[in-house]
Amino acid sequence: RIGAAMASIGSSGFVTQPPGEEHQLLEEQLLESEMPASSQSTLLLQKKKEMAEVQAQLDRKKEEFRQRMQRCQEKEVELAAKQEAIKEQVRKFDKFLKDNDAKRVRANRKAMEEVKLREQKEAEKQLLVQELERQKDKAKELQAELSKKAIYEQFLEHVCETFEYFEDIENVLKRYETLEAAHRDLQSRVEDAEVQTEDNSATLVSHVKKTQTDSLVFNSQIANLQTSLDTMRLGAQNVENDLTKRELDAKEGVRQLGEMTMAIQNIYGRCRVRGAQPPDANENRSALYLDAIQQRVLDLQDIVLMHERHERLAKQQAAAAAAAASAAA
Repeated sequence: RIGAAMASIGSSGFVTQPPGEEHQLLEEQLLESEMPASSQSTLLLQKKKEMAEVQAQLDRKKEEFRQRMQRCQEKEVELAAKQEAIKEQVRKFDKFLKDNDAKRVRANRKAMEEVKLREQKEAEKQLLVQELERQKDKAKELQAELSKKAIYEQFLEHVCETFEYFEDIENVLKRYETLEAAHRDLQSRVEDAEVQTEDNSATLVSHVKKTQTDSLVFNSQIANLQTSLDTMRLGAQNVENDLTKRELDAKEGVRQLGEMTMAIQNIYGRCRVRGAQPPDANENRSALYLDAIQQRVLDLQDIVLMHERHERLAKQQAAAAAAAASAAA
């Protein structure tokens, strides 16, 4: 019976049992050999079934082992590929470090150059800022001067609106420049004419004295000298007539200047506040009148602006009250 059991175990091919389990299995088979034949057949079928299940599990384990080994081989291949990739990355990283070192050297050199350039640009910037400040100060001065002289422009505009003789400010300025130039020219010509007259008078006296002294010697030249004297007198008469005409023109200019001064005084009289002291006679009245007129115009503008603000405020309050009334309704 023991031999038959061993033969059945050997024929089943179940050789993966550990030695302890094989001994136990032999003892079970010896015990079973002592059982009846029917019980042994049933037990044998049961054992074969268990052995088939164990063999199936073993086959499954072998398949799992084979699959695991295959996965291990794939992992090895993948690992080798990753090692090659890592080596390539290390090589690229070394090249990257070398490139970075070269770039760092170039960047440092470029940074030093840019620092020098920045310092140069900063110096240029400081110079430009100083020049900008000077230009701003100059612009402020020009703006202040423009604001200061704006009152004269306003006055000239008022003169153009008041008098129909002047169409615009340019006509007033041209008229003033013309009169000023004519006045200077007349003064120059009068001075030249006076000098010429004095020279002519001195020459005439000299000739008269000379003719009186040398009348006996130069009788033959008296007619010629008389003719020359008449010519010179005629020229002096023409010069005198010219001077008279220029004096009349100068008087006309003075008259127009007086009219302008009277117009300024008239406007000042309308704008002057009651009780205000008139300017001193020693002071420049025209400039003071213009300042007073400017101040009056500014006051009137402020009054108009204040009135407009009051009207807008009243309209807003009325609108608010109407809105409140409609809301309440």
